[in-house]
Amino acid sequence: MFARTSRQRVKAAMPDTPRGGGFRRDALRGGTSMPHRALISTLALLAFFSAWEILPRAGLVDATLTSRPSHVLAAGLEIVSGPQFLHDISVSLSELGIGFGLAVLTGVSAGLLLGTFAVMRNLLDPLIMAIYATPHLALLPIFVVWLGIGLESKIAVVFIGGIIPIIVNTTAGVREVERSWVLAARSFCAGKRDVFLKVILPAALPAVVMGIRLGLSRAVLGMVVAEMYQSQAGIGNEIMRYGSAFRTDYLLFYVLLVSAFGFAATAGVRLLEQRLWVSGK
Repeated sequence: MFARTSRQRVKAAMPDTPRGGGFRRDALRGGTSMPHRALISTLALLAFFSAWEILPRAGLVDATLTSRPSHVLAAGLEIVSGPQFLHDISVSLSELGIGFGLAVLTGVSAGLLLGTFAVMRNLLDPLIMAIYATPHLALLPIFVVWLGIGLESKIAVVFIGGIIPIIVNTTAGVREVERSWVLAARSFCAGKRDVFLKVILPAALPAVVMGIRLGLSRAVLGMVVAEMYQSQAGIGNEIMRYGSAFRTDYLLFYVLLVSAFGFAATAGVRLLEQRLWVSGK
């Protein structure tokens, strides 16, 4: 109650010029409507797949290198009907679910601590940035030496790929909380726990969700890379196997499958992020 009253008093005293968060919320509400964007995206995809089908048939591009949507669809139906497909999907989703779940729990907690305590942030920031700048492929041999070639090394790659964006965005979200909101809450005799739970955490939540969205894409990338080089099952292993055999239609099916999954997952998190921005108005 006191947090809501504090925000109302602060907003009443503020001018009507847009601030950073207000600008982002206006940008999310403005612009092209959702049905219009969906129509444009659908037409763009139809044009792309039509050109992809027509150009190899006309001999304008080499079909052995690009295949065709009809061949990719036929290969996909064959793969899906086989017994190995569900096993590969379950392996990949297990690695992604466990690794990214741990990344969310650890990354949000660490980001909240780093955003609150400046000494801890200054101490760990160089290490976090160094890990963030290191490619997944360079870390994979280290994890194999430490954890072996089993499930654990792939989970570790997914974890490292997902946790850093979550930590960075959560830290930034805590640091960018309006100081006046905190002061207003303290003026109503709110303790540190109430200020954190009822002012800082809700205000930082959109940044946390943004970090989760960014971390999810890197986690999917880490899962595929780890399976390509150190796995006997999973989507990444199938991509490497069909790529080595020059089976372009099968290879492209798995690539498109990963792309579709990554798009659907990040779109779901983006929708949640937009809802949080609008509700935080």
